[in-house]
Amino acid sequence: MLGGIFAGISFILLIVLIVVITYYSRKVSQLNKKITEAQLNSQQQAQQIAQQMYQTWVNQHSQQLRQQLEQSIKQQYEAQLEMWKQQNEQMIRKDAITRSVNTLLGRIGEEFAPLLLADKYQVNPKDFRHLGSPVDYIAFKGLSDDNVDPEVIFIEVKSGKSTSLTERERKVRGAIRNGKVRYEVVSLNDLIGEVQKKINEEINKLG
Repeated sequence: MLGGIFAGISFILLIVLIVVITYYSRKVSQLNKKITEAQLNSQQQAQQIAQQMYQTWVNQHSQQLRQQLEQSIKQQYEAQLEMWKQQNEQMIRKDAITRSVNTLLGRIGEEFAPLLLADKYQVNPKDFRHLGSPVDYIAFKGLSDDNVDPEVIFIEVKSGKSTSLTERERKVRGAIRNGKVRYEVVSLNDLIGEVQKKINEEINKLG
């Protein structure tokens, strides 16, 4: 009888033990799972923090390196420029003087062009007339010298090295070369009369 009781109690204790082991096994498994998740989260957070710290360090040092590089390049170029200035100072001064002289001569040429042209074409300076466009000067050679055969000269002055003409200037030259030049005498009274006639015609149309 006692053997049966002990067997029953042993069986119950075995079941209880199995239940306790199963319960704590689940608890341990859940705990391990939480520990694993916590480790993963810690690793991710540590990686994020490390990446942020690395990016901050890179930004700070890259900016410093960029500034240092720019400063170094600037200093090198300034030194090269200063060296170039020293080596070419005489040439620069010479070029500046040449430009100033050329500019001055150009202005003098514009002011005294009639005198220079008068000597070149043997024309009395007071027989020059300045137009500017589409031709610079018209010279009436022999007009003030009572020449029986005066000559009219159209002159275009170019201040630069190039002597090429514009389209309008070529048209003027072509008209002169083709003899398409006329001398007209116009009465101012006739012009006014023609204008009055046109005005009267327009008034009659309105009436």
